[in-house]
Amino acid sequence: MGVVRTLEDLARIGRQRTVNDRSVHLRQDEVTTDLLLDTVSADRVSLDRMSIDGALTVRSCHIDELVIDHVEADALMVVNSRIGRLIIRNASMGCEVTLIDSALDFLALHSCGTTRLERLRVEELVQVNALRGTLHITNVRVSSLTVRSQAAGGRLGRPSVIVRGLKAREDLTFDDLWLSAITLDEVETCGLTLQRVRLDEPLRANGLLCSDTVRVNGLVIPAEDSTITNSTVKGSVEVSNLELCDTSRGGDRPGSTARLALHSTTVMSLRSASAASSVISLHDSSVTGTLGLPSGSSRYSLDNSSSVGDMELAGQVFRNGAQVLSFLERSFTEVTAVALESVRSALAKRNRNREVDELYYLARQREARALPPLRRAIGQGLLGGVLGWGVRARNPARVLTAGILLTAVVLHLAGAVRDPGRGLTDVTVAGKSLVLALALWLNVGTGMPSELKTTEWTALAVSFTAAGMLFTTLIVGMVIRKLVR
Repeated sequence: MGVVRTLEDLARIGRQRTVNDRSVHLRQDEVTTDLLLDTVSADRVSLDRMSIDGALTVRSCHIDELVIDHVEADALMVVNSRIGRLIIRNASMGCEVTLIDSALDFLALHSCGTTRLERLRVEELVQVNALRGTLHITNVRVSSLTVRSQAAGGRLGRPSVIVRGLKAREDLTFDDLWLSAITLDEVETCGLTLQRVRLDEPLRANGLLCSDTVRVNGLVIPAEDSTITNSTVKGSVEVSNLELCDTSRGGDRPGSTARLALHSTTVMSLRSASAASSVISLHDSSVTGTLGLPSGSSRYSLDNSSSVGDMELAGQVFRNGAQVLSFLERSFTEVTAVALESVRSALAKRNRNREVDELYYLARQREARALPPLRRAIGQGLLGGVLGWGVRARNPARVLTAGILLTAVVLHLAGAVRDPGRGLTDVTVAGKSLVLALALWLNVGTGMPSELKTTEWTALAVSFTAAGMLFTTLIVGMVIRKLVR
């Protein structure tokens, strides 16, 4: 192994025989063995178009700027070193780049194969361009990290990115990539951006802690659910142009929808906008702030253990149940109790009380559908259809009006107040029947015809009066409640 401990030793390897200002530039030289730079101190070291029969190792060095460009080696390793600017470009095919236990100010990697970054501390930007192999990042602290530019697939397949234990003070960005997969595990960053990224395997993010914004724009994923699990986003999650891979498209098949799922995750706000069919699912997750209206062909899916603090309504008006259901069907994959409660809570925050009552009525009716047959009939038919669940006054008002009219018709046909010789078409007799029906239902003391003063009639009159008192009290209570609010 060729061991280099001084700049003079390094200069003797190549055609340069002197050291200028503690800097060495080696160009188009050959080393017939492994090359180890051990405890070298320098301002600038540049290795350009060199051929090394073995591994190039930089160990325990202190270099202000190290540039490794077009170096052919079996492996390239930087370990336990302090380097200001480290630039590695165009590593040879099959050369694994490994950086371990080092401190750097700036790191740039361009067109490298399999790369491992472990236990690094980088004060400024880490920039990775044109990956040609898997990128492993483990227990690294950086100011910001950018992985950018298209990584074309070759005979070795498309590269993948695996990030574990990364802490970025600023942003983590993936831009213009076509990768096999991205795995994020225990990543702490200010902002995460996935822009124009295409994946052959579903996105996997676990333990993501983001203090600002997560932006997903132009992400192309396979049919299986991409997931963000056990994560916290203290800012907003913005998803736009989520698409499905061409190989996963299939007309109206279930797999024709791009799906991004949040499991056990808390976000401040969530917004989705995609021209293609896409679904953002929340499983045991919560949106503590505002859930934005989906646009295009994007929709949300909420399970029973998820919650939404507020929802953007954007001028939506709900005058009846049909408008509510139409809005929910446009915004969610299915109309569930959680979806109804989310919209109802948003309306309540805006003091739109009439619409709040409409949402409450629909929610209780849907809950009653899941009950056993007898309880379902009582809930939907009596409590909902007749009594309006205590919030819809028109239901008991309609039943009361129908009861009065039906009672008047029966009294008129039975001749309860019709004198002998009077026919069914007599308007005066019909009016008396209606007045009597009103007196019975509304408990108004108008007197009783003498021929109706029997035990059976008294029991019937008491029943009508009790029902009338129930309906009138309920209606008056609802009206007073609406006026007070």
